[in-house]
Amino acid sequence: MYISKFSAFNFRSLKQVFVRLENGKNVIVGKNNSGKSNIIKGIEVLIGEKFPTYVNFTDNDYYTYEHIDPETGEIKEIISDNLYLDVELEGRDFNEEIIRTIKKQTAFSKIKSSSELFHRAETGEITVNFDFFQSLDEIENRPETVVLDTFNNGKSKKTEWKKPDELILFLKSLEKIKIFFCKSRIDDEKAGFGLICVDSAKSIWVSHFLSKKLRDSLITTIVISALRSQKEDLRIIHYTWFGKLIMGLWEKNKKNINQDEEKTYEELIKEKSVDIKGLVDTVFHDDTAQIRKLLEGAIAHKTISFRFMNDMNNELYKNIQLFVNDGIDRPLHEKGTGIQSAIIISLFSLYCNNFHNNSSLLIAEEPELFLHPQARRLISAELDKFLKSNDKQPRQLIISTHSIEYLKNVEPYNVVRVYKDIDKNCSVVKQLDSEISKEITIELKRFLWSNNTELFFADKVILVEGGEVYLIPSIVDKLKNSKQLLDYENITVSRVNGKGSFLIYIKMLQCFDIPFLLLGDLDCFKDEVPKLVKYLNILDIKDNTDIIRKALSDLPVNYEAISERVKNVDKNYDTQKLQNLFEQLANKQIDADNEDLQTIVEYMKSRYTKGNKELAIVNAIGQELYDNTHLKLREKNIFIWSKGDLETYYTDKTKRLFGNKSKDIKALELSYFLQIETEQIEDLFLYMEEIALLVEKILIKNNPLPL
Repeated sequence: MYISKFSAFNFRSLKQVFVRLENGKNVIVGKNNSGKSNIIKGIEVLIGEKFPTYVNFTDNDYYTYEHIDPETGEIKEIISDNLYLDVELEGRDFNEEIIRTIKKQTAFSKIKSSSELFHRAETGEITVNFDFFQSLDEIENRPETVVLDTFNNGKSKKTEWKKPDELILFLKSLEKIKIFFCKSRIDDEKAGFGLICVDSAKSIWVSHFLSKKLRDSLITTIVISALRSQKEDLRIIHYTWFGKLIMGLWEKNKKNINQDEEKTYEELIKEKSVDIKGLVDTVFHDDTAQIRKLLEGAIAHKTISFRFMNDMNNELYKNIQLFVNDGIDRPLHEKGTGIQSAIIISLFSLYCNNFHNNSSLLIAEEPELFLHPQARRLISAELDKFLKSNDKQPRQLIISTHSIEYLKNVEPYNVVRVYKDIDKNCSVVKQLDSEISKEITIELKRFLWSNNTELFFADKVILVEGGEVYLIPSIVDKLKNSKQLLDYENITVSRVNGKGSFLIYIKMLQCFDIPFLLLGDLDCFKDEVPKLVKYLNILDIKDNTDIIRKALSDLPVNYEAISERVKNVDKNYDTQKLQNLFEQLANKQIDADNEDLQTIVEYMKSRYTKGNKELAIVNAIGQELYDNTHLKLREKNIFIWSKGDLETYYTDKTKRLFGNKSKDIKALELSYFLQIETEQIEDLFLYMEEIALLVEKILIKNNPLPL
């Protein structure tokens, strides 16, 4: 089984949060103090090693916000009175062996309808029936529950008790299983921990309690926290996964026979333990005698001793300590956090492989902490290895991170972005929806993983197609007399793999609630701008964009430019596609009228034209309508170079400086040139008013456009 959804109400900064999770690898990203750790802590409360009824909750665990008294202006902190958490589980591969060891029957009551538990207002806000979830001991007397049967004496039955075998059949038949925990801040006695189940008839059942065995039969979890502690994570206690691992390995192998002495290894260890105890007693004999003398008459005691090993016969395994030799042989806790993390992950995999038959969840909080880049990639590989090391056992991985290394090869659909709504002091969660996820091609994902994973961490993204990716940061710094201003503003410039990707990037950013600014050249009017006008509902300029598109299409084809493009086939996707189609044509795999071939040829002809594009557009539409079209687009964060493309803005001095170098090399070297204090930007760029306007648009702290 795996977690498919996590919900939280009034838990820390999670006022009302829903997180969709997928089988396999999930990555949570966000700034410090955004709420990532609270999501992980909420999941840990429900299915971590510590049972939630033993967790010590304080006021800090309840959602708190500031309220300003309208009459006095006094600011008061309002603390929520209740919290509620739940996880929904997918799959039915629970551990039947554990369930069969449950001695007490498990009680369930049927609920009249889901609205008895959760009420959704017209605003979308959901209200939880906290009192019900905190009163499971009185569930039979609650008005929310259904009468299952009526006895001859008139008494009603509102509870169904299930023995282990009945419980297994019941769990297998369910359409939905949720583990929930609810607690009152005002009354410490009011708390509830149980299951919400939906059967095939859509009936809702709530358990009166959730035993540890039943919970552990559903899923096993380890959380490697950001503040890693080997002593905490690797405690040899009977109920921890590490304690179970060491005890299991001990019990599995202790009866093996040593061929030389014809005794079991356990017998030999006990014999050696007696010898060691005697030696230790001798070493500390004088000191223990002195301690005994000092204690005489003070306290009742039999003996005082120093011990090298615990000599309890049935718990010898608890003396085991893990050592690592990386040139020097020392206990694990004396090694670096990178080694500790890698070994903890490997040990958990070993435990799952050997002593765990059902689903496993590994949560790693900021695994990049204290690690150099290579070590980050190593830990990332270890985490991936955990997922793949046992194909017969479902495994899920949840990572919270600030590092792009942990986003490589992760489905964008599995990325969770968390940010803070400062006004309400609450966390907001954003994810891709399924429809937009389907539009993201494999090619785009690869480009995203290799070049643009940084955008998930940004407060704003500037989408460009060409050399602007190098120039924009330097132009901003030059005009604002600053250094790395975009970094300070947490703004990322992301290069997309062709104009055709602009729209899907915008859709993706809107899903994640990340503001954007698109920067493109006039050629975008040929195809992309009409799509954006339709998607962003800027229909009042549709006719204008149609006229501009036709004006550009009517320009003569620039075959010299196409020839130059083809020469650099190894660098250009469109020419690679053209080359592939020509090879198919030469091999008679396709005909000359092949649709794909015709499409790419027409695309090349429409893209590479000669003549003054701006002049052709103005002649077709007029200056006023042309300017108004740009204005309307910029209001929607679409900034198109009005004069042509980036190189149109270079002065003669710039062109002389960088000669016939490629567009990217020119832009890269020009970005370095701009950093020279004595160089004036006006000597390098034309149309400075438009460039200054672009910089202002980049730095505006605007909200993302709604979907």
